[in-house]
Amino acid sequence: MVHKKDIAHLVAKKAKMPDIKAKKAIQAALDIIIDTVIREGRLELRNFGVFILKERKPRKARNPKTGKEVMVPKRKVIVFKVGCNVKKRLG
Repeated sequence: MVHKKDIAHLVAKKAKMPDIKAKKAIQAALDIIIDTVIREGRLELRNFGVFILKERKPRKARNPKTGKEVMVPKRKVIVFKVGCNVKKRLG
């Protein structure tokens, strides 16, 4: 599993900057992505992918422990669709 600190270390090494600055830059970028998707409903990063805000409908579900049926309320989720460059690299 790769963590944010691992990515920050790789970015810092490639950009020849301190790890802490890379970690702050990555966190700032992630915050901007989240805020933009919430505000605009969509964020497209050309050739990488698209983040889309969707609303899941309320639904019936079952508690696995008790087997009792429960209602799950509607909620907002962010989905990601892979861009063409990522698809190509995946093979």
